[in-house]
Order: sequence, then structure tokens, then C-alpha cells
Amino acid sequence: MLGENTFAFKCREGLLLWGYHEAAVLGECELSATRTGVSVTATVVTADAFKSQQQPLTLRIRRPSGVVWTWPVESLDIVGQTLTARLGPQED
Repeated sequence: MLGENTFAFKCREGLLLWGYHEAAVLGECELSATRTGVSVTATVVTADAFKSQQQPLTLRIRRPSGVVWTWPVESLDIVGQTLTARLGPQED
């Protein structure tokens, strides 16, 4: 049982993008969707301090099937090697 979560998903890697620029390369990620929205917590492998503070940012995750999931980033916090972000509606 997920408690408040209506959906939870773990992945091995992801990208934080500013346009076509890599703002951060992410390791293990966990996405959680609740009634109040979608959030992600991830391990930061590498990050560009300038690019990761620009707008708009996008989170991109490639599923094992090869399908890419993309979300706009509404808010972002990077502390040490941990990224937490609130995401907007998933993009096509």
C-alpha cells in the first residue's frame, strides 16, 4: 500500500535539461504522484550550478522499454548530492 501516494516509480537515471543543455545528470530517482501533484527525489551524479538554476527546466527519464517520460520542473532544490523537485503535468 502506498499510503497517500497514488503512484510511485523508481528509475536508475534521469536528466535535468535547460532547453537542450544538460543541467544535471541524475542517478537513482523516485517519482511520487499524490492528489496534490508529482515530485521527484534523485541522486545528483553531475550538475552545472548555473544551468540547473535557469528556467524553464525539464526532467527526462527513459523507461526500460525506451519510452521517454518528460515533465516540466515547477520547483527545484539541490542540497549536496540530492535533488528534490515538484513537477508539472507530464508532457507528450
